[in-house]
Amino acid sequence: MKKTVLSLLLFGCIASSLYAQQFTEYSVPSQNIFNPREFATGDIDGDGHIDIIVPENTNSSISVLYGTGDLSSYTMVRYTLVDPTVSGNMKPWAIVIMDIDDDNSDDIVFSNYANTANATDGVYWMQNTGSRTFGSVQLIRFHDRCRGIYKGNFDTDARDELVVAGDNNSIGNLKILNITTSGGSIVLLNYYANRRPLHVTSTDITNDGIQDLIYSSFGTGSEANNSTSSTNGVKTLQSPSYNFGISLITNATHTVAGTRKTVIDDFNENGVNDYIAVSAAGTTTSIKSYNPSQGETSHFFSTDGSRNLISIAAGDFNDDNVPDIAAIDNVTNEVLLFPNNASSGMATTNISFGTTSVLSSTTNAPTWIDAVDLDNDGDLDILTSNNGSGANSGGFIQILRNDAIVLSTPEVSTKNIKVITSDSEIIISNVPSSVKSGDLYDISGRLIRTQELSSQNNRFPINTLQSGVYILKLSPSNTSFKIVKQ
Repeated sequence: MKKTVLSLLLFGCIASSLYAQQFTEYSVPSQNIFNPREFATGDIDGDGHIDIIVPENTNSSISVLYGTGDLSSYTMVRYTLVDPTVSGNMKPWAIVIMDIDDDNSDDIVFSNYANTANATDGVYWMQNTGSRTFGSVQLIRFHDRCRGIYKGNFDTDARDELVVAGDNNSIGNLKILNITTSGGSIVLLNYYANRRPLHVTSTDITNDGIQDLIYSSFGTGSEANNSTSSTNGVKTLQSPSYNFGISLITNATHTVAGTRKTVIDDFNENGVNDYIAVSAAGTTTSIKSYNPSQGETSHFFSTDGSRNLISIAAGDFNDDNVPDIAAIDNVTNEVLLFPNNASSGMATTNISFGTTSVLSSTTNAPTWIDAVDLDNDGDLDILTSNNGSGANSGGFIQILRNDAIVLSTPEVSTKNIKVITSDSEIIISNVPSSVKSGDLYDISGRLIRTQELSSQNNRFPINTLQSGVYILKLSPSNTSFKIVKQ
């Protein structure tokens, strides 16, 4: 039987918005990266440092920036992709790291977007063979115009499934694949999503313990294969009782073309996850949110074509214990921060954001943004991939190291909290009344699960989690525990 080990991380008991903040910029590595797209992060070589895995769309390669503990210095290794099916160049678009062969080492899984009727379209993987080496490219499944990929647990076993999205204008398609340890695939869900599904994520919409799909609809056109989904924007695909044949589509946020990415969090502190999406549809570029109480609201809107927001990330960037939004603009070459007006632990009906600030104006044709604590200091850092253009055409990865300094940290009594773990659950006892919820994150900073907490509701299921390191964060006390599931 696997054994779960627990230790306390002293991240501090932060319950105040009084802070000093600045971001330190790094552009890494010194070599050019060819047309970087949707990168991934994680400790893929097992040395304790977060690595950055970057698909090079125009170079038939994937580069890994191996972390060294110094955010200004990464070791870059480029892996050339050799197509196992035809002689054409591969065009990797999105990356996930996933232990396909169950050897406790994450493998590289990537989507290939050739943008033609080319047999190389689909999802592929490379086996992690240790010592920063990977095996040859292997096909998982053909999928036309494959761009968005996502891993998550959508059934009752302990292994993650893989979601792939094909954004063909006329026959857009979503599939959930059950992946075997040899890289084969069994289709659990085949769903026509004709308006070009692009970005995929998930959350438990109905609180039934089952992850549901959230996908961004990028294009325009008819919905011949799916008459119930007639608009662009963000849509939810629910799977009651693990039965993917029973599907409910609801249009939730951002009913305009060009929706690029969706993030999910409790932005108004009411205990219910909200959706925030970004669109880069030229003169209608905007950020919009949706929550059950408020409906849909536009938070940023430009009609003069001066902005083109194409990707967003969510996280508590200013240590006030509420999630904010960071976005990239590939017209002004800026990284923008939309600070959340909500107060930690105080539920509000509306989602609203404060004055937008520019965190950086030195990006160069940015394509993707994400947030992860790269240096393990408790603050979320910001990463962007940049294509480069004009005189400086070389692509690169930009890091904005978050140097938030807390000036006032009122104490919250957490010394009596007890955490008991087993292979199947985490039990939290002596929870203070001030603590309302717990968030479970993986080591790369991805939110795995949110659970409301009280003296009567104090259990966190972990039976479906893979072995690895997780962080359990209690809110609003900001006390965090490290869970090591072996």
